[in-house]
Amino acid sequence: MKNGLLILLPGIRYGNDCPLLYYTRIAYEYAGYEILRIDDYEVSESDDLNAFAKLATANVVKRLKDIDFDDYSHIVFAEKSVGTLIGMMLEDELMKKKVVHLVYTPIDAVFSYLNETRIIAGIAAGTEDKHIDIKALGAACKKLDITLISIKNAGHRLESGKDVTKDISTLAKVIASIASPALTEKLKDKYDRQTEDKAAEAAPQRSKPAETEIKADKASDQPDEFRPNPDNVRLYVPDNDKKRIADEMMEIWLQSNVKEQSFIPKKYWSKNYKEVSRVLDLATVFVYEQDSHIYGFVASMEDSMVAICVDDRHRMLGIGTLLLGRMKDKMGALEASVYTKNKGAMNFFSKNEFSASDIQIESTTGEEVVLLNW
Repeated sequence: MKNGLLILLPGIRYGNDCPLLYYTRIAYEYAGYEILRIDDYEVSESDDLNAFAKLATANVVKRLKDIDFDDYSHIVFAEKSVGTLIGMMLEDELMKKKVVHLVYTPIDAVFSYLNETRIIAGIAAGTEDKHIDIKALGAACKKLDITLISIKNAGHRLESGKDVTKDISTLAKVIASIASPALTEKLKDKYDRQTEDKAAEAAPQRSKPAETEIKADKASDQPDEFRPNPDNVRLYVPDNDKKRIADEMMEIWLQSNVKEQSFIPKKYWSKNYKEVSRVLDLATVFVYEQDSHIYGFVASMEDSMVAICVDDRHRMLGIGTLLLGRMKDKMGALEASVYTKNKGAMNFFSKNEFSASDIQIESTTGEEVVLLNW
């Protein structure tokens, strides 16, 4: 079986050699994917994007009909603008195998195609994009647990038109967050497992002994203990979230490090406070939020973890494991650096399937650090 196939579905005036699709292609080429470019939909431009997409989809189907998609381990659509609508239509019309969608600046017509069975690695959109209702998109993504990268003051090309350096940074963030072959494969494998689990649950089950049922009833009379809810884990987006959330995360970060890594002077953490705060704005961050409070967070720059911290009052309850699990699903591969003296962190990462790859001496603290990989 071949590794994977990436199909590029551009916009009307945003071709496959424009930045978002170009660098997506490069990322998947490096991972050994076969690339198929759809450079021309062979349809005259039209203001009716829905009609355009239907005609374009029909033409793309003709081009792809002889491909045996079962030959590939994974199928990925990188979609831009009207290409996002074409990608959804194409999957519904042609594909027997589930597709992973990389969605760049979708148009409003895509809303009706978003559902729980669609595998979407992430959606990137600008707050000033006239082709999408960004608030409605945010609500849909939250409901369906889809990662949304919302770029403040950016238009349909995800560019501000004012600051080239910022636009390049935006491009890097979007590619790192969405165009990850490892993430693609994790999402597809996770979907397959969930589908199998649902099928198993739907199968007839043998009735349980009455004694077990009685015990369950008795247990239900007991007071509920705190159990972390996966639905409370969400992506942190600096441009959208309130400053309060950033402040809460940094307070948790400072308290956690001062307490758990007391072998390093407190002034070291205080000195690095502003730098870490800046990094969190650039990193991919998931927070555990409940009752309008942040209980913990995990942050990673691409596959390199920056921090994972949980509020002291809610530690050892599974929040850290939930956060790390979400980041695993997002990144596909992770590396972390842990002080050897921090036995709690070492045990945590070990239980979560990280393995040591190297030991170094950190120049700034003189402490021994273990490099871990997952």
